[in-house]
Amino acid sequence: MKKSLIVLWLVVVTALPLMAQVVGKQIVVTVEPDHRDWTYTTGQTANFNVEVRRSGTLVDDVNVDYEAGPEMYPEVKKNVTLKDGTMKWRGTMKQPGFYRLKVVAHVGGKDYEGMCTAAFSPEKLQPTTVMPQDFESYWQRAIQEARWTSLEPTKRLLPERSTKDVDVYEVSFQNMRWNSRTYGILSVPVKPGKYPALLRVPGAGVRPYSGDVWTAAQGIITLEIGIHGIPVTMEQGVYDNLQNGGLHDYWNYGTDDRDQSYYKRVVLGCIRALDYIEQYTPWNGRDLGVTGSSQGGFLSLATAGLDRRVTCYGVVHGAMCDHMAALSGRACGWPHWFYWNKGKGMERQIETSRYYDGVNFARLITDRQQGWFSFGYNDDVVPPTTAYATYNIVKGPKELSPYPLTKHFWFQEQWDEWQQWLFDHLLATKAKSLAQRLTTLREHGYMAGHQDDPFYGVTWEWEQGRSDVLETVGDYPAVMGFDLGGIEMGDEKNLDSVPFTRIREELIAHHERGGIVTLSWHPRNPLTGGTAWDVTSTLTVRSILPGGSQHTKFTLWLERIAQFLETLKDKDGQPVPIIFRPWHENNGSWFWWGQKLCSDEEFHGLWNMTQDYFTNRGFDNLLWSYSPNLDGGWTWDRFMKRYPGNDRVTLIGEDAYQWGTERDFLQAVDADLKFLSQFAKDNGKLLAMTECGLKNMTDATWWTRVLKPVMDRHPLSYFLLWRNYKKEYFGPSPELPCAADYRKLYKSQNVLFLKEIEKLKN
Repeated sequence: MKKSLIVLWLVVVTALPLMAQVVGKQIVVTVEPDHRDWTYTTGQTANFNVEVRRSGTLVDDVNVDYEAGPEMYPEVKKNVTLKDGTMKWRGTMKQPGFYRLKVVAHVGGKDYEGMCTAAFSPEKLQPTTVMPQDFESYWQRAIQEARWTSLEPTKRLLPERSTKDVDVYEVSFQNMRWNSRTYGILSVPVKPGKYPALLRVPGAGVRPYSGDVWTAAQGIITLEIGIHGIPVTMEQGVYDNLQNGGLHDYWNYGTDDRDQSYYKRVVLGCIRALDYIEQYTPWNGRDLGVTGSSQGGFLSLATAGLDRRVTCYGVVHGAMCDHMAALSGRACGWPHWFYWNKGKGMERQIETSRYYDGVNFARLITDRQQGWFSFGYNDDVVPPTTAYATYNIVKGPKELSPYPLTKHFWFQEQWDEWQQWLFDHLLATKAKSLAQRLTTLREHGYMAGHQDDPFYGVTWEWEQGRSDVLETVGDYPAVMGFDLGGIEMGDEKNLDSVPFTRIREELIAHHERGGIVTLSWHPRNPLTGGTAWDVTSTLTVRSILPGGSQHTKFTLWLERIAQFLETLKDKDGQPVPIIFRPWHENNGSWFWWGQKLCSDEEFHGLWNMTQDYFTNRGFDNLLWSYSPNLDGGWTWDRFMKRYPGNDRVTLIGEDAYQWGTERDFLQAVDADLKFLSQFAKDNGKLLAMTECGLKNMTDATWWTRVLKPVMDRHPLSYFLLWRNYKKEYFGPSPELPCAADYRKLYKSQNVLFLKEIEKLKN
């Protein structure tokens, strides 16, 4: 008997791995909109197509219930029989929001659901929640009071979770009062060094945590915390009992008193977690992220809003946003405190909710913090209305990646994009670190720059250690520009007769001083053999694109630049970060890549080919700048014709010289910078005047009287005056009448030179 049972047991155990998993359903209800992106403008009509299928074929005479209208507030509810398994529906909205059609098919005694939620002008959604006047001061005071309690951390190695590359610990630290602790799993790279860090904050529920070993193995310290003040490595049954016992519906605890709210301790625990990372881990002191979904999305907003140490944050279907929307009959955030009765008799709860609304934390996020948002239009827990309105209210740089089909879950592709975004921002390249530095410096003003500053001046040339700017004001410009024209030919000197060895020396020297460097390129005409200004052929760009007669030659030119770039290393052997500015002034027609010399499509091909070459070679120290010439009347359509795209550009520049009257110059520059400032803000880009000047300084007060006032009105990172030499100069020199005006510019509080940016860096 025993032998038979053992044999039977062995057969069953052996067969288990061969058994197929339960995946999907035979009955599928699809609800499809007629816009592929599920997005419409207000007043448009969304046409929905409904199908009920069994094994891929339509089901006849199927009974369905459906409801349609603004999410959470359907206006129509009906039951019908679909003769051929299909149905059509039309819906619209006059106000920005989300319109949902939900269909439930009843087949064989079971229910099968399909849903589609169309967006109507979602970019215009604004939250309804009002920020209390003392919101920020309340939370900063609470943080200060919490820090009166020392962290008193504990740390226990978990060898069974650790790997050869990552040490894993269960840690705890005191939160807002003595013996009130926050617990989490800390994963730290084994290799000694300083690392970026990521705080992972949890969604709603009570559970254990395993830590994030994978991210730590990529070189990022991770701390995954629980919020309930209990260890996070106990048996699952313990958490199940708490979920159904003392912590059941914990989100409803203390909702009528901001100081008794369950979430006060939770939010403060996130800030104390950052304190722990700063004080007790090998954090690099620079790159710090926070991320989570649902409740964790709310906590990510709260942490980023309250703590300037956070440099990036990821919010996935963020809950607890726009609680007060329910008061006006609009979809409100989880946990939908006021949905059922529009908050009647809940005045104290309404007031308290404003201190625990993700919208108000989002309002505190700054332009030094990068954000990534993602959610599903079909989410019936966290309404996309609240998620989109919250995204819209954030003023800092942000990215939105909606996955319309998802409900309160995420697709694998969504997860992969989320994690990659975090890696990209925490494992910052030299170029990204430079972009962050430029963003930080912009808060203090804009930098002064000068082309070819250490090579020659108005009265001298090739003398080591000289600089017209230095001799005028006793300081170097913050930004120095250099040009690579001629390197493509294998020349020893550039088009202005500067040896490339000297360019290398001075570029590295300025970087080592703490300055910022930028490279332009005026290449010869690869088709005609003429200069960059040879515009005798409209076939030049076409000839160097893949398949063109000069493509092989041009690839060699790129290789020669690459070889030079590889030599630009600092004293530690690290690549020097560089603002790279190819194909500038392309909206003019004085270069062979200009407006009338190639089509928009050909220009895009030229830009992409150039950028892809250097990217594929691994040059992640290049910050790409797109720099058209002064236009005077930019429109969205005209600017976008040649704009390479947000994924290819970090800094938008404009080259602006006063060749005509002062009035015409000011009108054109102000109009352009107004357009470009808004474009940069909307698209998370830096902005600069990448070339500018007045030839031979015929107006001795031009810098402070003409140029500075117009620059002061716009969020510029820097301006770069073109070079000085005997016959033509755009910068200062001690013996010139304009020297006094440049010294006045130097003393301006918002104009930054080398000493100032080095002081701010330190």
